[in-house]
Amino acid sequence: MALIKEIWVNEVVETLTQDAAFLPASIDHSAYIAFGTVHLPQSGANPTILLNPTSFPLTIANRTDTDRTYSMDRYALEPTIIDNLDALQVSYDKKNSVIGQQIRTLVERIGTQVAYTWTATGASNIVYTTGAAGTSLAPSATGTRKAVALADIANLAKKLDKDNVPRLGRKLLMNSDMFWELHSISDVIKASYNGFQTNVLATGTVAQLFGFEIMIRPTVSVFANSATVPKAVTAAGAATDNLACIAWHPSTVSRALGTINPLFDEGGNGNGKPEYLGSIFNMEVMLGSAIIREDMKGVASLVQTWVS
Repeated sequence: MALIKEIWVNEVVETLTQDAAFLPASIDHSAYIAFGTVHLPQSGANPTILLNPTSFPLTIANRTDTDRTYSMDRYALEPTIIDNLDALQVSYDKKNSVIGQQIRTLVERIGTQVAYTWTATGASNIVYTTGAAGTSLAPSATGTRKAVALADIANLAKKLDKDNVPRLGRKLLMNSDMFWELHSISDVIKASYNGFQTNVLATGTVAQLFGFEIMIRPTVSVFANSATVPKAVTAAGAATDNLACIAWHPSTVSRALGTINPLFDEGGNGNGKPEYLGSIFNMEVMLGSAIIREDMKGVASLVQTWVS
């Protein structure tokens, strides 16, 4: 029996929604992909406001627009050999154990890459932690870093206020260690007792604070010490690494989902490839993501402050 492609495409779409819950909190540009690239027109400067003009004719200005683009990334699994095609088609348990594991791994990697592309860069878009000296938290880091303080979350909100983005629907994606560091603050604990927890299964939101719906995942972004851009997802860890969280409004970031292509080679006779003694499965996903504005308005990063 051949692989039923439609089933697996729906499975991946559903998994992207469930396991990378923060992805839908963005503008969907899937319909605007042209030759593997999404184009985002950037309007020029606002016109000058004249109060009680007395000199005529008025000066005529030209608005110069620019084109911001982002490309689609191609994600693929390491191919997996499946030695029992019939069981694959009829057994839900085997589907979950073999292909389900591969899809979850793929989605986790996609989520980490999207978090990286949504991470605000540049000193003016970064808020640094200001709490007491705490642990380093990053996987390869050593020493101490300033812990997350309530004032840091307020400063993220202040940055988005200055960027003039809506208050309703703002998101804060936190590394799980940094979230629980924040949750250890007595005022936050008291707030949780008063019911700020929401329906996590339905929304992915675990808490609300200063207008942010807080979501958590094991990995968000990592900055090298003194850097104002995040390290690449595949970069090696370092002792001076600093964890980061990202804050945004759904109108300020985007994602574009292209093709989802399940690949299955069961050999010419349908009994598996003789040289592998089984059938081979892989999955290809095309997905891009970006911060919409070049100036990164409406997006901010919260980065640990290095102490020692």
